[in-house]
Amino acid sequence: MDSLCLGSFLVRRVVETEGPFAPLDFIVPQADAARVEAAAHWLRPGYLDAANRVVMSFQSHVLDTGRHRILVDACVGDDKERPLRPGWHRQRFGWLQALAAAGLRPEDIDFVCCTHLHADHVGWNTCLRDGRWVPTFPRAKYVFARREYAHWEAEHRAALAQGRPAPNHGSFADSVLPVVDAGQAVMADDGHAFEDGVWLEPAPGHTPGTVTLQARSDGAHGIFCGDILHTPVQLLDPGWNSRFCEDAALAAATRRRLVERAADSATLLMPAHFPGAVGGRVVTDGGGWRWEAEQSHRAPT
Repeated sequence: MDSLCLGSFLVRRVVETEGPFAPLDFIVPQADAARVEAAAHWLRPGYLDAANRVVMSFQSHVLDTGRHRILVDACVGDDKERPLRPGWHRQRFGWLQALAAAGLRPEDIDFVCCTHLHADHVGWNTCLRDGRWVPTFPRAKYVFARREYAHWEAEHRAALAQGRPAPNHGSFADSVLPVVDAGQAVMADDGHAFEDGVWLEPAPGHTPGTVTLQARSDGAHGIFCGDILHTPVQLLDPGWNSRFCEDAALAAATRRRLVERAADSATLLMPAHFPGAVGGRVVTDGGGWRWEAEQSHRAPT
């Protein structure tokens, strides 16, 4: 099991899938091939394979503060109807088994925090039981950024009214609304605190209401940063957006602020899709930056 200490906090990584996902020019259309090749010594094979496909992890992080266990982002999920994305459609990924291997049960989770509400971050919010979508984590409060929720609720309602396909592969209906209907949702404003040292900060651009989860303990600082960075390739130039970023200029500005804030510091980043480790650090490399994965260790028993 991958885990790291963050001061007195413990961070576990729970992987749904990991491996080559799609070509780089699909994921990051702006990426400059020459600059990528110049960085091949640290990008390959861990983050780009020989066919120039981006190696990605679809994973959750669990922050254990000693008082609470907070699950950050909820992957794709099992049994979801995702016909436009065959790799996600009606799958059985075994994520619950990975959670168990990390020493956790669904009832051990106190909070679920979705950095944003794209389909690959909300899937395990719910599971299929007797033909109905119900919350996977029976004791948890699910924390949604109010701005993010309002945006996708409006998109969902508009699609229904106009007879258009549902946004986000229909994930708002099967992975968000059942949580609200069960009374387990909390709509959070900027700065929302889970406890001392754990809070949300706005980070819009990838989606209108994207947030980061910030954690401080005993002088250590970590940022759970969702899809602000999809791949370490974007450290070569934070202006390179993924094709999934909704506001290009704002996404690039948010990414640059994050990178500059973390660079050459003790701040640990936990992106949602970086493979191979719980998190890592941003270090200056020539005219840009590169990624250094933080060595994982086994959690204390």
